[in-house]
Amino acid sequence: MTTTGNSSSNGTFDTIFGGPPAVANAQTQAGVALKGQPKTYLVQDRLRVEAVPANPIKWLRRIFSIRDDELMLKCGLDGYFFIRLLRALIIIFVPLMAVLVPVLLPINYNKGRGNRLHTTTGGKLVRWSVTGLDTLSWQNVDPARTNRYWVHLVFALLVVAWSLFRMYREKVNFIDVRQRFLTSPEHRLKASARTVLITNIPSEYRSKEALEALYDVFVDNDDRSRLTVWVNRDYGFLRALVARRRSLRHALEKAELRILRSVNKAYRKGGENKAPKLRVGQTVRDSQTSDDEKEAMVKNHEQNISSAFEADCNQGPQLWHKYSQPSIAPEISLVQGKDGFWKPTSILRFWVSGERKKAPKIAWLRAEIARLTVQIDELLPKLDDEKLFPKQNSAFIQFDRQMAAHMACSLVSHNKAGRMSPRFVEVAPHEIIWPNMGVTSLGRFVKTCLALILFAAMLFLWGIPTTILSSLSKLGTLRDTVSWLHWLRKWPNWIVGLISGPLVSILLALLIQLVVPALARKLAVLVGAPTRSKREIITQDFYFTFLFIELVILTAVSSGVVIIVPQIINNPINIPTILATSIPTSANYFFNYLIVQSLGFSGSVLFQYLRVLYINLIWPWFTQTPREEGWLQTTIPHQMWGNVYSLSTNFAVIGLIFSVISPLMLVFVSLTFSMFWVAYRHNYYYVQRNKVDTHGLLFNNAISQLFAGIYVLEIALIGLFLLVRDAQDNVACKSQAIIMIVVLILTAVFHFVMERHLQPLYEFLPVTLEDSAVDAERRLLTGHDGNEDSTKEECRESNDLRDSIEDAMVRPDRGLTGRPKSMSVTADQARTALSKLRKETAARVANIQAHLPEPINKSRRQEVADQLGAAIAGYPDELTDLTPGEREAQLKAAFQDPVTREPPPVIWIPQDPAGISEDAIRQSKKYGPYLQYSNAGAFLTSTNKCEVTQPAPDTRPDWLLDWNL
Repeated sequence: MTTTGNSSSNGTFDTIFGGPPAVANAQTQAGVALKGQPKTYLVQDRLRVEAVPANPIKWLRRIFSIRDDELMLKCGLDGYFFIRLLRALIIIFVPLMAVLVPVLLPINYNKGRGNRLHTTTGGKLVRWSVTGLDTLSWQNVDPARTNRYWVHLVFALLVVAWSLFRMYREKVNFIDVRQRFLTSPEHRLKASARTVLITNIPSEYRSKEALEALYDVFVDNDDRSRLTVWVNRDYGFLRALVARRRSLRHALEKAELRILRSVNKAYRKGGENKAPKLRVGQTVRDSQTSDDEKEAMVKNHEQNISSAFEADCNQGPQLWHKYSQPSIAPEISLVQGKDGFWKPTSILRFWVSGERKKAPKIAWLRAEIARLTVQIDELLPKLDDEKLFPKQNSAFIQFDRQMAAHMACSLVSHNKAGRMSPRFVEVAPHEIIWPNMGVTSLGRFVKTCLALILFAAMLFLWGIPTTILSSLSKLGTLRDTVSWLHWLRKWPNWIVGLISGPLVSILLALLIQLVVPALARKLAVLVGAPTRSKREIITQDFYFTFLFIELVILTAVSSGVVIIVPQIINNPINIPTILATSIPTSANYFFNYLIVQSLGFSGSVLFQYLRVLYINLIWPWFTQTPREEGWLQTTIPHQMWGNVYSLSTNFAVIGLIFSVISPLMLVFVSLTFSMFWVAYRHNYYYVQRNKVDTHGLLFNNAISQLFAGIYVLEIALIGLFLLVRDAQDNVACKSQAIIMIVVLILTAVFHFVMERHLQPLYEFLPVTLEDSAVDAERRLLTGHDGNEDSTKEECRESNDLRDSIEDAMVRPDRGLTGRPKSMSVTADQARTALSKLRKETAARVANIQAHLPEPINKSRRQEVADQLGAAIAGYPDELTDLTPGEREAQLKAAFQDPVTREPPPVIWIPQDPAGISEDAIRQSKKYGPYLQYSNAGAFLTSTNKCEVTQPAPDTRPDWLLDWNL
């Protein structure tokens, strides 16, 4: 990292307090003016919020008036707890600022060392050099007044005691809020609330019967019908085929769009710019083919696909040939393999022999997608084949009661160490990382070791990009002193200043806030995280460790990993001295860091400048298909929790470390978290939506990570007290150092006792909450207020009502057609239900939309956005929106690999004035049911850009239901 100086000049002081706040103010005003608010129309009705007030005062009033229950409903538990974390940090630092700053700043500054001459014990006259902001810090205390350090000791004890007290209170509150949320009737009815993921299952238990026999002890009367078991299988081969088909679908849509744009450009130049007379949601699909024709196509699918491919290669008469030459269609070089299929040639596969030819790329893509669809359809009835898809060592077990799931997860399941462990509860289907379902104990250990080695390599190699950026920051000096950079002397000073200033800051911020957490997230997946929520927790640990080591410790000691690690290994006792000699002089760097990162970052949270730049500057340069445009318009920004929790905790650690050493830091930290609190309350309420929810576990981790700041503060103060010398050059603060050693030991004891005391309550629910949770559920279902005069008949009726709701919503095995017998049967039922639901949803969306006959212009943008929001509202978002049969099929397949019910792809192209998309749809019919085209809800505007008024036609109709399972 950048080496810090010993003091801060007035110019630097002006820069700190001038530039970044101005940028933050501009970003904040722009954010309020733009009022990005996708959650006012792009989410389900129950999650929608009111529009952002136009008046900034009313906006702030609304931000401050948002209730906790509103935050939980709109943002999820992780969003609520992140706001709670910011509030907790404000409560820690603002009172400390109010007490420490008025006392310690005068003590440090008044009659301090400053920039004056003094006589050493040897009689030499030496000038102290303590200037700038350093005059307000620890190192400015005059050696003749070392008794002032008793005040520092008292305030150090205050900082430690107050921080530990607030951390304990926040952990207790976390446990209470989390337990109340998990036992709420709305959450208890979710399938994930009573489902457990078991890993490392021995081979003798890898069957439904064996697992039911083992876990029926947790249900009433050992009734195995109250258990639903999904034994996972390795569908890696099927997953690879589906992924390849998706990639080819994307390539085909881009190729079709290029032709559409080129032809329509020529069409408009010819003066023919009439709007097409198209029906709303016009789609030509296999549904227009008779059942007899479909059956004949299925029997001879290979021959039909080959014939269709040859017909496309022959470039028969197509409508777009009227407006452009056939040569504009891209071609691809193919070679015929031994299996008879045409494959693209490659320089890397020069040894492949066979017949070669060139063909239109679109023709090959169509044929290849159809062939893959046939191959996938042939595999779907064989999902239970042990040879094709062997069983994995993990399974999902759904119990009839939430408490049964927590008991099964918390108790030891096997008599041998490591077997049937680790176990995970509260697993939502959409959070499962399916490729990690088969990781063994040995594999997890090896992957963890590899991840730790790679993480250590990240720490050691971090010096390379930071050294380059550090050199760029000194570009103005280097071009005058380095001979081979003489050519830069011709550049204007403003360009050099732009590169060495803002550009370096932006690149460093991108490295820290984007690249590092992305790599940490990859390491979390490598470790074997089974769910996305677990991945975020591991990412938080990796990312915070990286920030703490690289941006706090190594920056404070002005060194690198390669230098500091050998020093610590050779002399561990010297750690307090290393910290004590370096931390006080590094405060100026952290002043800059907090202002630039926090104020600029909080403004950008409101402004969302990365998203604005991406949509308006970067995105238009690419060939965006209707699917890509639909994804961009319908995807609400979601928070990567591991990033924001770690960054905020790192700021707090910096504040704790410098709270006594450089009290002015408390002002910066308090301002930082206050701005964050406002910015993130707006963002989570109006803009972002959670895809992952750890139910607050990230908050608990963040509070625990604050101990790092307290320990470093205590160790640094021990070293600082031992380094203090009086006017006679004697150790002056030995007593204070001894007291701090005792405090360090007491802090470690407190930490150990607190964690040991609270640890069992972090993740699992205590049995004592079951009765109150059942009572709350009964009151919700019957409307009873809980008075003692209720009759037993009312209680019995409420129990019957609860059982009927559970049977319909969370116990699919007790539904209409009995318990699921096999993966293939369950997947087939789910696909059938999804196909029916897709047709119903498409009809609903078509009725919602109003036709746009003319090209879309800027005046129609709001109407397009309204139609898009209305189309999303047409998708079911509650299990009660489904019929009993659809609901049962959905729940039976909820914890089965979604690749087994992947819908067939639909090539989505836009409607265009020349009618080329209709002709392409007609041309694709020769591939039968294995290739489907649609131009519903997508339009090519007069500027050749795509606009969409609905999600893609092959979007799973149950995509919103995943949030409620």
